[in-house]
Amino acid sequence: MSGDRYKLMIIDDEYEIRQGLRSIDYSAQRIEVSEDCENGLFALKELDHEPVDIVVTDIRMPLMDGLELVEKVAARYPFTKIIILSGYDDFEYAKTCMKHGALDYLLKPLDFEEYEKILAKAVRLIDQEKEQMARTASLERKAKLSAHHLRKKFLRDILYSEMTEEAIELESAAAEVMLEENGEYAVCLLRFLGYPDKPRGVGDKEWSLILFTLDNLLQDLWDEEGMGYHYVDADGQCSLILTEPGAVAALKEYEINLSELLDGLLNKLKRFRGLFKSHLAYAIGPVVSKPERIRLSYRNAEAAFFAETEDVAPETCCPAQEISISRSTEQINGNRLIQEAKQFIEENYDRTITLDDVAKHVHLNASYLSFLFKELTGQKYIDYLSAYRIEKAKHFLMQTNHKVHEIGEMVGYENPRYFTMVFKKHTQQTPVEFRNAYYPIDRNGSS
Repeated sequence: MSGDRYKLMIIDDEYEIRQGLRSIDYSAQRIEVSEDCENGLFALKELDHEPVDIVVTDIRMPLMDGLELVEKVAARYPFTKIIILSGYDDFEYAKTCMKHGALDYLLKPLDFEEYEKILAKAVRLIDQEKEQMARTASLERKAKLSAHHLRKKFLRDILYSEMTEEAIELESAAAEVMLEENGEYAVCLLRFLGYPDKPRGVGDKEWSLILFTLDNLLQDLWDEEGMGYHYVDADGQCSLILTEPGAVAALKEYEINLSELLDGLLNKLKRFRGLFKSHLAYAIGPVVSKPERIRLSYRNAEAAFFAETEDVAPETCCPAQEISISRSTEQINGNRLIQEAKQFIEENYDRTITLDDVAKHVHLNASYLSFLFKELTGQKYIDYLSAYRIEKAKHFLMQTNHKVHEIGEMVGYENPRYFTMVFKKHTQQTPVEFRNAYYPIDRNGSS
């Protein structure tokens, strides 16, 4: 039996219950209480910072109830065991939580002997999973993926900074952001009315929760809906990059009013009225062509908040910076370095890797490696990396029963939707379509 110790989080809006649960001696179960939270939102924020092995949560809580919390924890942290605390009136609700991923439930007032039995059950399951390597393999794979942090940095840079076409191509791929060079884009800004000042009466801890909530809501309501991408800055400004071709075309031709879409989004935020103590306003920038001009749409939207027009032509872009690169005097040495770079890619394709990572491995400047790769292979670095990953993905789709999102992770893509987009770009088929075309039978073995 494993001797590992496991972390437990307590979530209940009643302080006395949290303290009562925290005061129990968990040492015999190899458990330590890492955190206690008063509602589901605080819990999700803490889990985002430091996941735990076991969650003990009440059902009835403000801002986010137990059922919604169970669904999100089960989706994001599938190896976390969830125990529900339920009153008699919530018995059917507790059973619903079980269907959505909870391990077990206990009725209040708490039977501590029964509580210890369920904790032992949770620890036993975790031990078994660790012994089977499933949990360890998944956590190691997740630890390799840093696309989430790269995505935030890239979206900030493309909104606020001048970027060359090459930099956008390389960094967007590492950040798992799909921006076509011949596409059209627009930026919508959401701001609290008192921006950049925090709403009156909001402390640092509450402000941090507000930003976390906005980030998660926009992920669900904007990114996952296929509208584009979002970025929330430290002052609470939300930049929504519109990439969905139909919506961009309609906005450009004034056939629809994008404000209706934003009004609908703001209405969905109203369920957090107790958290958002200030109204949100929005402004819409013009449609621009090419990713490097997204910054100009952002600047125009920003100017709209001050009721003035900046002297910026939406289709005018600062010239790309020229990178001066000297050719290698020894082509044979260049070929050797490219082979080393390819080998590094082939050994590390299953995690997020950037051009800088490869360049450091072969002891070259990143810009020079990019030039050398194209010069000696006729192929861009990012195209080689993507093609290699997709070939590996095709192999896994044909030879294994892994789910599509698992195969995406196995070849270095954190975001399943982005993996599908890249796969289709290379093969003209989605991963599911490719698998069905190659092996059109039931994957459980029946014909």
